[in-house]
Amino acid sequence: MPFGKGKKWLPNARGIRSVVSGWEFNGFYTAESGTPLFLGTSTNLTNSFGGGSRPNNNGKSANLSGDAHDRLAQWFDTTVFAQPPAFTFGNTARTLPDVRDHGTNNLDVGLIKNNRFYRDGRLNLQFRSEFFNLFNRVRFGDPGLTYGTPQFGVVTSQANSPRLIQFALKLLY
Repeated sequence: MPFGKGKKWLPNARGIRSVVSGWEFNGFYTAESGTPLFLGTSTNLTNSFGGGSRPNNNGKSANLSGDAHDRLAQWFDTTVFAQPPAFTFGNTARTLPDVRDHGTNNLDVGLIKNNRFYRDGRLNLQFRSEFFNLFNRVRFGDPGLTYGTPQFGVVTSQANSPRLIQFALKLLY
């Protein structure tokens, strides 16, 4: 940061130099839309090895709008899907074209204070504070993707970690 000896602001500060100089700040912001969803059926209707059957779609979109917190019990419209007949793969696309899982909106921040001492500043006692998921934003896990189960369309998990704060003291010589 631009404070203290050799910096733009307060370069000649004497008594408060140890307080205003030696600061570093860093951060990472991540914004991602969710990934497409892959639906399947609970029973292998195709009588093939690997499963591969998907539900039938009645031609309507399964996309639901609204806040993610309000859609946990029904992430997408499950009524547009039906069980396909035996020995068929189902007509739903490999991925849903307009329905995605919950995206990421995350900020990680670090604040570092360097405290140089000894005659020539060879020793540095560094205090670090790091904040991961600073605003404690939740990223929900995938909804149930298997047609024919009670969890179909229901979000039951969190995909990220809650806020994590860590402090460290490091001696550099």
